[in-house]
Amino acid sequence: MSGIEIDRVCNQLSHISHSDWVAIKFEKQIPVKNSMTVRFCEAVYNAQKQDISLSPLDICCDGAKRCFGWLKNYDIKLAHRLAEKIGITQKSALELIKSVPVQKEMYSGLSLSRHANGDVYISYANPESAMKLIRYWQKATGCNLETEISSIMSVCGNIAVKSYIDQKISISFGCPDSREYGGIKEGQLVMGIPHSIACQLCRVESKINI
Repeated sequence: MSGIEIDRVCNQLSHISHSDWVAIKFEKQIPVKNSMTVRFCEAVYNAQKQDISLSPLDICCDGAKRCFGWLKNYDIKLAHRLAEKIGITQKSALELIKSVPVQKEMYSGLSLSRHANGDVYISYANPESAMKLIRYWQKATGCNLETEISSIMSVCGNIAVKSYIDQKISISFGCPDSREYGGIKEGQLVMGIPHSIACQLCRVESKINI
């Protein structure tokens, strides 16, 4: 953890951005089964209040299952749904689907918590909170943030998986399903940070507050 206590990463990120953060951990062993199925974006929202464990059977969204590597050879069916939903050709829809990353590592489930370390940290933040976090990124690196924005499988694929695979900060404005079911409020966007960068920002925050 490079000197960052495991139960303080979310707290320090919250102190930096003034928004709530949830740690996402890719687990090798299957977590305890939940009593009901949820969308991943909904689980992120619920994890702001209680720890959650998800097995593949706990997630009801095919897009999320695809992004986490639990639903194979499904891009064409997802593209057909997307083409009908937003009124584009199936070819264009398939290209958009294929641009969303898929987790390649083998693992059995996900843990979500505000009180543990994670592989990725996610926040539903307002623009001012996002600005504060990016300022810390600029203090830490001296660079501007470069990112791609997508409104497809936004929280699962283009935040959780993308941040982990690329090891970069990711930003999304959500997708229709995540805004309807996932608890993203009006005026909020979604931010994802891999663990290594989260620790880097926390070290900057610690030095400022010495």
